[in-house]
Amino acid sequence: MKKYKYLFFMIAACSIMACSKMDDTYKDFVQGGEIVYTGRVDSLRVFPGRNRIKLSWLLISDSKITRCKVFWNDGADMKEVPVQRSTGTDTITVMLSNMPERTYTFDVYTYDNDGHSSVKEDTIGVVYGDVYAGSLFNRPLKTITFSADTARLEWAGASAQSVSVQLNYTDISNTPRTVVVPRLETMTKLPKFKKGDSFQYRTLYLPEKNAIDTFYTVYESKQVL
Repeated sequence: MKKYKYLFFMIAACSIMACSKMDDTYKDFVQGGEIVYTGRVDSLRVFPGRNRIKLSWLLISDSKITRCKVFWNDGADMKEVPVQRSTGTDTITVMLSNMPERTYTFDVYTYDNDGHSSVKEDTIGVVYGDVYAGSLFNRPLKTITFSADTARLEWAGASAQSVSVQLNYTDISNTPRTVVVPRLETMTKLPKFKKGDSFQYRTLYLPEKNAIDTFYTVYESKQVL
């Protein structure tokens, strides 16, 4: 029985010492009082563009928020966004310009006037530029035929990122015409076309569905014989 009592006291003593150490460690983090966090951002989204990118998020809770900060490049770059809270949900947007073309991780925090900050919310976004633009090509044409003052263009399949084709020509009455060819269209007619003339076309691209900038290929000219 004495052995059991001794063992019990040893376990109890160790437990007390461990708890004491945990309390000491905890006190290091809460010196000066309880830790206070502002409400974190909600629904963080990115909208890629050409050497720029737009971010948006919602502020749902915490009326004390007065500013947000966006960090990227491992915290080396930052943009501060002043906030004027309403009584409901607020949508915050920020545009980051003059951005080199590459993939970024963005960290977003909220702050109040007392210097308290929120827990981090992060997201990944891509900035596009000349490298992406240089990889684009015009939608291929399979055949070009002509009859009864009408040029007929048969298109090959379009890239999933392409939006449409913009086509320009001057008709037989010398009137400039512009035709927009949807991505899924496979046959296009150019009425009142003068045989032997040429048309010019380029292809429009969106690198992502929610991109804020459209990319264009260089105009290509085709003669209708």
